[in-house]
Amino acid sequence: MQSDRKSSSDPNSSHPAGYLRTGLAAELTLFRTPKVFLAALAIVFVPSLYVLIYVSSVWDPYGNLRQLPAALVNQDVPVAHAGRKVDLGGEIVATLERQRPFGFARYDTPEAARAAVRAGEVFFALVIPAGFSHQAMTGGPPAQLGLYVSEGSNYTASILSRRFGSDLAQAINEKLGGERWTALIGETGGTDEPNLRGGLQALQKGGKQLAEGAGTIHAGSLRLRDGLGRAQEGAGRVAEGSAQIAGGASRLTDGMKQVAAAVASIRSKLPEDRKVTELAQGSHTLARGATGLKQGLDQIGEGVRQLDAGAGELQQGAGKVPFFGGKLSAGAGRLRAGIGTLGEGISRASTGATQLSDGMNQLDPAIQPLTAGVIQLNAGLATLGDKLPPGDQLDLFDRAMGQLRDGSASLSAGLNELKAGAGELEQGSLELESGASRLADGLDETATRFEAGLAGASAEKLAAPVEVRVETTAPVPNNGQAFAPYFSALSLWVGALMMSFVFHLRRLPDSMRSAPRPVKWFAKASTLLAMGALQATVVVGLVRVLLDVHLAHPWLVWLAAVLGSLAFVSAVLLFMSILGDVGRLLAIVLLILQLAASGGIYPVELSPVFYQKVHGFLPFTFLVRSFRATMFSAFEGRWGLAASGLLVFTVVAMLLTVLLARWKYVPRESYGPAVEF
Repeated sequence: MQSDRKSSSDPNSSHPAGYLRTGLAAELTLFRTPKVFLAALAIVFVPSLYVLIYVSSVWDPYGNLRQLPAALVNQDVPVAHAGRKVDLGGEIVATLERQRPFGFARYDTPEAARAAVRAGEVFFALVIPAGFSHQAMTGGPPAQLGLYVSEGSNYTASILSRRFGSDLAQAINEKLGGERWTALIGETGGTDEPNLRGGLQALQKGGKQLAEGAGTIHAGSLRLRDGLGRAQEGAGRVAEGSAQIAGGASRLTDGMKQVAAAVASIRSKLPEDRKVTELAQGSHTLARGATGLKQGLDQIGEGVRQLDAGAGELQQGAGKVPFFGGKLSAGAGRLRAGIGTLGEGISRASTGATQLSDGMNQLDPAIQPLTAGVIQLNAGLATLGDKLPPGDQLDLFDRAMGQLRDGSASLSAGLNELKAGAGELEQGSLELESGASRLADGLDETATRFEAGLAGASAEKLAAPVEVRVETTAPVPNNGQAFAPYFSALSLWVGALMMSFVFHLRRLPDSMRSAPRPVKWFAKASTLLAMGALQATVVVGLVRVLLDVHLAHPWLVWLAAVLGSLAFVSAVLLFMSILGDVGRLLAIVLLILQLAASGGIYPVELSPVFYQKVHGFLPFTFLVRSFRATMFSAFEGRWGLAASGLLVFTVVAMLLTVLLARWKYVPRESYGPAVEF
């Protein structure tokens, strides 16, 4: 083996095409050996096998979780809460046995489950303690589920169990929230128990009743205003009438006082009942006496007539008497004359007695009722005098009527003010009616919004009020396809690295010693780059056909794979042509660095700062990003910038190889593969 020195005696030194033919012939001659050809085929297909093994190994690990054994212990007992039976432990067990997120096996005690975890029979144990439902539905510290894991047995399983515990706690919290929301808002169909929905419905009904009542108040205020108007008019008339009554009452009291004085005066002038009775009796006696007098006078007249007849006879007889006859006759004549005069007087007295008797007979019937009337008048006046109010009461009546007059005036003024207040009440009731209507409308709208935004939803939805609606861009159906860009890039780098184990990437035939550097590079790199392109083609075909990964842009995926493979082959060729076998070590170290800094599995932001710094300068990063953009339409399908990075890296690696390669020349007959068969 000789160093890279240019020989001026080389016959092909002035013919680059001849050097190129010599180099290519030497490289292609290697493939005449069946073992080299088979090794080359292995180089082409091993990266695909690498992709197949790794992608299939991580294809859907979470889909096989139900095969992961786990222990389950339930010590909970049901409780009654808000009229419902709550059995969280039983529901958890039933759900886990129905859905089987893991391969749960029931254990009787927590100790037995923990022992199974320690023995490696199960990966973790879920313990539902006694009183779990009671603690969860009441106040105080949160209810706790027991999760027993063994990180040393399998750390990934412990991480999965912790995430499962968190998801289970969230699901239980949502259920508890649903129970509490059910108790708070009630069911849509209604319930007899107090709840928010019932209260809102009652409030809505009350709002409508308030609006109706406000309308009734407004109508009543209108009637009140009209009634108060009429009452004010009547009060005005009452005030006028009461003023007149007060004046009349004053005059009435004065008149009553005068009447009382007059009654007292009349009573003082009237005879006593005894005297009036005596008058009646005397009148009656006088009437009888007048009658008797008349009768006596009639009898006397009759006697006088008889006496006159006797006197005539006496006169006649006396004349016949001797001696004294004449005197007797004269005396008898005078007696007769006196009897005549007496008769006339008796006759006139009889006439007067008759008139007196007739008058008394007429007067006595009149005197009797008169005397009775006088007695009754006297009694009536006495009663009237007794019934007439005393002066102080008349004065009080006069003052009361004055107060009535003043009160009527005040009433009229008050009714005026009340009428004005009724007008304000009408305005206020109108505003109340308007406000109550708006309140009722607002309550209707509130109830509608409540039913639409809350009550229309289930209690479970209210318990988890934020529903995550996942909108996916560049969807990836499973874990295996998600890792396809990463493992495809890794496979192509491994494929490029494998070429260094089959071919001497630093050796050239001795005949090319004097060839130009670009020719030397092309003679060595052309077959390697062609194999890299074949690797890329086979990898893309395997990903698409065997693994059935859906490619959004298949031809762009192939083009990105070819660019990546060319970049990786150029990088490995650069390292090996400059550093020899040390370059292979550098390629492996760079592979490890890129696995950590490319962001192929975890976001690079989760890595230390150093990896974030070098992330944007690695060909692995460019190829993974190109694959994601072309396979899944990630980054809105923009892959050009990442592909340009690969192209720049490839060109730079090629130029550096052309300029810095330290080729080793061997005789043509010694030029062969690097692997021994």
